[in-house]
Amino acid sequence: MCSDMGDLTTNTLAGDNESKRISCLVDTKYYYELITKKHLQANEEYEHSIQQHKQQQQQQKLQEKGLHNQKRKKRILLVDDEPDHCMVYQIVLEDAGYECKSYTDSVKALQEFRPDYYNLVILDIKMPKLDGFALCEKIRELDNNIQIIFITAAEEYYEKFRKQYYPDLSKDININCLQKPIANEELVQIVDMTIATKYTV
Repeated sequence: MCSDMGDLTTNTLAGDNESKRISCLVDTKYYYELITKKHLQANEEYEHSIQQHKQQQQQQKLQEKGLHNQKRKKRILLVDDEPDHCMVYQIVLEDAGYECKSYTDSVKALQEFRPDYYNLVILDIKMPKLDGFALCEKIRELDNNIQIIFITAAEEYYEKFRKQYYPDLSKDININCLQKPIANEELVQIVDMTIATKYTV
């Protein structure tokens, strides 16, 4: 009987051990599957985020390229009797991607002006022979829709002179004014916005 009891105890212990082993295997398998699943999900999310980042970079490059090409098509006429200013403005605008034709002689600029060719005209106000306002009026007779930006060292003088001698220009919505000195970044931003406004309205 003792022998039977011993066998029973042994069998019971063996059964318990087997149950624990099976339970341990089940738990290990469960956690392994869970960890593997989480690992796979993390990899998928990582690969998806990498793919999205690459797509965003490609789209950004395409947009930058499109904007640069768009600027290449935009032509700017620049007229300023001060050669240094004219040269600096031209370099800045060309570096920004625009085509820029500059003149220090306002009369010559008018003689060589081509209607429906330029997208923007930048004019100094105080110039000999033909000041910026007079040149603007002449250009308006040839091209009524072109955007024009005046550059002046004194905004009060600009407003007073324009209202007194060229009142019709005050009603022109396609005319803006910039006051010197002008930072390079500011010049490019104003030009960008002015041209963009013309093609989004």
